[in-house]
Order: sequence, then C-alpha cells, then structure tokens
Amino acid sequence: MEIESIARSFLDLFFPKRCVGCQSVISAEAVLCVNCASKLPFTYWHLNSENEAYTKLYPLCELESAASLLFFHRANVTQKLMHHLKYENHPEIGRLLAEKAFSMFQFNDFDGIIPIPIHPTKLKKRGYNQVTPFAERISELSGIPLLQNYLIRKENNPSQVHKSRTERLNSIKNAFEVQGNISGHYLLVDDVLTTGATISSCTNLIHSKNPVKVSVLTMAYAV
Repeated sequence: MEIESIARSFLDLFFPKRCVGCQSVISAEAVLCVNCASKLPFTYWHLNSENEAYTKLYPLCELESAASLLFFHRANVTQKLMHHLKYENHPEIGRLLAEKAFSMFQFNDFDGIIPIPIHPTKLKKRGYNQVTPFAERISELSGIPLLQNYLIRKENNPSQVHKSRTERLNSIKNAFEVQGNISGHYLLVDDVLTTGATISSCTNLIHSKNPVKVSVLTMAYAV
C-alpha cells in the first residue's frame, strides 16, 4: 500500500489531474473544479413531468415519463463531460452524473434499468459503452436490476450527427433487437437526447415484444 501511495503521489506531482471543464488542476478523486461544478446546467426536470424531453419523445413512442439531467450545447461544460466520457475513457464521469441524478429523480417505480447499447465494433474500439457506468451506478444506488443484455445493437450505423430526425429514424429502425421476455416498468437510459430517434426506436421495439411500461432518462439534452 505504501508503494502504491508513493506512486500515486509521483503521478499527481508530474501528471496532475485536470478539470474537464477548464483544465485547472484538481484532486485525483474529482472530475470538475469547484467553479465548473457550480456551473453545471441542470434541467431540474424532476420538477416538471411535461418537460422538453417528454414532449419531444411523446409523438414518437409511448412513454410513462422522460427527463434529462443536464442541458447540452456546443462548448458548454456538459459537452466537455460527454466528450471525455465517450471518447477519453473516463467512466467516473458517468458515475458522477448517476449520483447527481439519483439525488434528484425518483427511482422507486422500476423493475429494471436498460442501457442503450452500442455495436460490438464500437465497443471493441472504445473499450466500453459510455452509458454503462451511468446505468450501473444508478442500479447500485437504487437496487434496481440492470438488464445489460436485453437490448442488443445488431447494426453499426454511421454517425448520426448531421442527419435530420427523419433520416435518423430511417437509419436505425432495424438497428436493435431484444432478447428474452420482461414485464413491468423499465427505465431506458442513454447519454444525450438529440432528435429522439434512437430512444424512440428502442422504446417502440420493446413495446412490440413485451407489454411493458417504459420511462426514459438521459444524462443530457441537446439544445
């Protein structure tokens, strides 16, 4: 343990951890500095069931509820968090956001948590699904089972960034499949809600296979 402590001190001295938001030096356990953490753009949608996430998804699929934790837009702190979580292998960001979400939202009405999967090719390239740390931590905190392998991504679609909602819906309408049977009320989780194409496709697929209730929670909502 002493050797590990010395090694950690050496790394902290010569390679200090930096804030995802502003690059200032922070403690090894932190993700953001105090200043950036104070600027997190929370939606506070736990106080409003008729929020923007719900109204965006409702015309596309049948939902019990929908919400997002943070607002996401170009170059804000949420965008930087999502980039580091998705591409820089920082699962601690997902766990941090899960803890923030758990302190705000109610999780006592769900029979399981279903993370939106990524294709095995992307999983191999990135090393992990960026949604998994978020979903796992909520499962740990709430005691709700995590259904890691219920929803499967079978098609590796190209980037959806510059596509319209209609183009995204057409592109991914056959991208997923489900395994097994479930019943009850399930929480579908993802990273960023943009057009709603991915989430609505998965929700509709789940409904077509099992008579269940589905609610949605994402880490961020693109504005």
